[in-house]
Amino acid sequence: MTSAPSIIVRAASVRDLKAIWAIEEASYAAPWPKETFFVDITFNADAKYFVATVDKRIVGFIGGWFKEGQLHIVNVATHPSSRGSGVAKQLVLFLLDLARDLKMESAFLEVRRSNVAAQKLYEGLGFGVTDLRPMYYPDNMEDGLVMRKELRSAHTGD
Repeated sequence: MTSAPSIIVRAASVRDLKAIWAIEEASYAAPWPKETFFVDITFNADAKYFVATVDKRIVGFIGGWFKEGQLHIVNVATHPSSRGSGVAKQLVLFLLDLARDLKMESAFLEVRRSNVAAQKLYEGLGFGVTDLRPMYYPDNMEDGLVMRKELRSAHTGD
């Protein structure tokens, strides 16, 4: 029996933009522009991006904005050849741990109403649907579900 290759998560850099955008383009019908990633990684002090690697190959990425006590997970994607291998879950867990370390109070994200697989992943990590954003996605006017997770206990402040 062989073990699965280990996933390593590290901070993204400008050198990773080509791989990040290739995964973005393969993952979404309406991918974000390359420039958005460049600006976030290079100039946005509130943004933090990370890549997941297996055998030094980038297989996924995640981006979050850390502001006013909240983590907004703005993007997460896994290369099609690595889907179902736990990459997205590991990336989300990594970002949630960082948010707790930075004393963020909550995390939230938007997900397409039709993306049941992602919703199940997020629900399994403790996120719950808190709001609906009608016609949120401009490519097809699909509704977005806002999902939220509290990161600090109201009783202990942790």
